[in-house]
Amino acid sequence: MEQIPLSAINRAGTGKSVTRKLRAAGQIPAVIYSAGHPAENLTVAQGDLEKVLRQVTGDTAFLSLKVDDGDPRMAVMRELQTDYMGRKYLHVDFYEVKADQKITMEVPLEFTGVAKGVSLGGVLAAAMHSVRVRGCMADLPGSITVDVSGLGLGDGIHLAEISLPAGVEAVYDENDVVVHCVEPSEGKAEAEAGQAAEAE
Repeated sequence: MEQIPLSAINRAGTGKSVTRKLRAAGQIPAVIYSAGHPAENLTVAQGDLEKVLRQVTGDTAFLSLKVDDGDPRMAVMRELQTDYMGRKYLHVDFYEVKADQKITMEVPLEFTGVAKGVSLGGVLAAAMHSVRVRGCMADLPGSITVDVSGLGLGDGIHLAEISLPAGVEAVYDENDVVVHCVEPSEGKAEAEAGQAAEAE
C-alpha cells in the first residue's frame, strides 16, 4: 500500500484555548502514539489533512508522516474527530507502525466487467464499496478488484470468494455479500435504501 506524505509540527501547548486558536489559524491539533514511547502532541495544516482525506476511503490512511525536520515515519491515521455537523475537523490521532506489524485498514473495492445478468434486465447492486482487511503494510493492497462479469441474474459474490493477497485476511464475516445482480425492482429499492442511509 502506498504511503501518503503528510507534514506535522510539534505542539507545546494543550488545553481548549490553545486548540481553539490553532483551529482558527487553520491548524488541526493531533497526537501520534508509538509503542514504548510517550504520546507526542502535534498540529497539521487543515489543507494538508483535507488533501490526504481526498485520497482515502473513510478516515483511515497509511502515511509517511514527517514531524518537524525529522525523518518520515510510517504511521496510520486512526481517528478523526469533527464537530456535531461533521464539517469542522477538531482533532486527529496517528499511530506509528512498523513494517512487520499487522494492522487493520479499510481498502476500497473496484468492480470490473459487465455482469451477464445486466443484459437480461438485471441491476448490479453493490452491498460493499470497501472492505476491512488485516495484514502487514507491505502486503496490504491499495484496492481490491472484483470481477462481476460472471454474475447472472440473481447471482452474488461473497467476501469468501474474493481473492486477497498472501498474508491478508478480511475482517468481515466471509459470508457477507459484496455485490449481486438483482431484478430491476429490487435494485431500485436497494438504491433508494442506500441513498436514504447516506442522507442520514
